[in-house]
Amino acid sequence: MRVAIFALAVLFASCASREAPHPDWHVTYYDRNGDGMVDYELHTLGSGHADADWALIDTAFRGRYNLRVHWGITLEKRRVDVPVPKHAKITPGKPPKSYSY
Repeated sequence: MRVAIFALAVLFASCASREAPHPDWHVTYYDRNGDGMVDYELHTLGSGHADADWALIDTAFRGRYNLRVHWGITLEKRRVDVPVPKHAKITPGKPPKSYSY
């Protein structure tokens, strides 16, 4: 019985999403080409969670994110098709160099 409970706990823990709401998430929006539209959305988690950071990136500057990058033990890149937010507060400057892809 204990083994079954442990197995279920491990299964549920492995199904948890990285994007699940967390009180320490910080989302920063950038406009890398200066056209007034967001094209880089950086998600960072509070201290002690360095492998949780990820970003949505519009590499073609068309108003839709087409790449999701996750910085963890390895660099993960995945294609996506998500509209960029229209009324997000854009942070001046460019994303930190440590979050280049």
